Amino acid sequence: MSKEQNEIREKENHRVFKQLLNTFTKVEEKELKKEDNKVEYAKNVQITPKVFYNKFTKQLKVEFRIGDKQSYKIKNLPEFYTRMLNKEFYQYGSKLNLLHEEKYFAKDSIPILKFLLKYSEIMKYHNEVLQEYSQYIKNFMLDNILISNTGLDDFFDSLIGKQVLFQNGSKETTIYFSQEEPDITFNIIQENNKFKLSCNMDVFSYDMLQGKTYIYLLFPNAIYRCSKQFELNTLKLLETFRKNYTNEIIMDEAELTCFFAMIAPKMEKSIIFDTISADIKEKCIPKKLGVKIYLDYDQNSNIIAEVKFCYENHEINPFIDQNVSIARNMVGENEALNMFIKTGFLLDKNNNRLILVDDDKIFAFLSDEIETYMKKYEILATDRFKTKQIHSFQMKSIGISIENHLLKIDFSQIGIDLSDLSEMIQKYTLKKKFHRLKDGSYIKLEENETMQFLDELTSNLDINYNSLKSGIVSIPSYRSLYLEKMLGTLKNVEIKKDETYKQMVEKLKENQNSADIILPENLNAQMRLYQKIGYHWLKMLDEYEFGGILADDMGLRKNSSNVMCYIIVCK
Repeated sequence: MSKEQNEIREKENHRVFKQLLNTFTKVEEKELKKEDNKVEYAKNVQITPKVFYNKFTKQLKVEFRIGDKQSYKIKNLPEFYTRMLNKEFYQYGSKLNLLHEEKYFAKDSIPILKFLLKYSEIMKYHNEVLQEYSQYIKNFMLDNILISNTGLDDFFDSLIGKQVLFQNGSKETTIYFSQEEPDITFNIIQENNKFKLSCNMDVFSYDMLQGKTYIYLLFPNAIYRCSKQFELNTLKLLETFRKNYTNEIIMDEAELTCFFAMIAPKMEKSIIFDTISADIKEKCIPKKLGVKIYLDYDQNSNIIAEVKFCYENHEINPFIDQNVSIARNMVGENEALNMFIKTGFLLDKNNNRLILVDDDKIFAFLSDEIETYMKKYEILATDRFKTKQIHSFQMKSIGISIENHLLKIDFSQIGIDLSDLSEMIQKYTLKKKFHRLKDGSYIKLEENETMQFLDELTSNLDINYNSLKSGIVSIPSYRSLYLEKMLGTLKNVEIKKDETYKQMVEKLKENQNSADIILPENLNAQMRLYQKIGYHWLKMLDEYEFGGILADDMGLRKNSSNVMCYIIVCK
């Protein structure tokens, strides 16, 4: 390498080291600034938002000021986010020295601080992506956040119950963020044979803002968060006034009856009709709606439901044209019918009733949904319906015996028709929720101790499903200890064991736990412990005629004449 090249390389090394030194010096200076007792950091710093509203685009944007004794506008929100991320010190003015950590902010400013940081981060990385895409694109919206639908929900959450500066055009006021819905009522006034519906407020005095989850009503002095029910009912009525550029709607008697049947039930607390005469109320306002449901099964074990809408002494079948001259609550009636539709009921036109034919939907109705119906309506069920309910299958009795060196398992007293048993186990294996018996009732298969026992028994002991139909299955007797262990998991089940089985299990347990291993007297060999255990195991197999395999890796010295002789005897 030439002298000139050496000099260039040496200069480069000095440059890199100087850069390294400066980097650590800056870090140290930053830490010293934090620890410098002469610098008095601001505490309980307030973040004050100011909301701007564009009445033409129906959009909100927000700016922020920061300070304790004196406030300063945050001119660059992405930079503020970076300072908070790095916990940097920054002097905003002569009266605000701020170390950007959450603990230096006032407690009531923390929610709006978190909102500011969340959307400033989005702004920062959005601007960086744009600049990377094109060097000619400059940063924009550095000092304010334009409120999106999702942002409106977040922004409202951070300011619930607070009064905030608000600018609408050139007019600056304050606005209150209210979680309570606005108190809006509608009054019906009778004027001769006409009825005037009006609102207790100017229907043109608000703007509607759409959040992601909620709807908001913006008034000159407050913004209200409203529920979905408010949007679907009160707001729809308000919008009808606005779209027709009117503050009142005039109705005749027939229209008033329809209003009370279709609209008023959805918003009863918001409708005032004190001035209406008693005879008009009697004719136009529905009496309290009662719903009676008569449940039964048909010949195909489908659920049938007869529905009656009751108003005092009147009972109405909604599927029959009846000339009934009473005011009806159509909202309540439709709500009941829609509930049946969601459950899966179909209209049986021939019999003017509803019918449920799908097994899965019948099971869902019986196991869960019927409880909702019972809470809302009057349910009347026939004896036939009551008997065909959902049952949790519980095994009653099982018998165990030994015949011809085989274990016999008797399911004949299990408590269910054996022709259903194999299909039930198959469905349980397939994670099905229920099995429908031949009598139309249902067996719940989920979380069922008996079904779990039968599934493990058939799968682990190689029992064919079809063999269960006879009520008795046979398995090799060497499975007795495993079967005994499984039987121990059953609760509230009568287990009948014959004496032969009891004695065999007892001896097997004794042999398993026995510490004394007696070897043949004529054995001419010094056997190790594991070889003694192996011998003991073979002897036990021989005693109960179980049979077994002597594997190469058991270490029992199969070349030994004594052990070989014993194996031959076992055969």
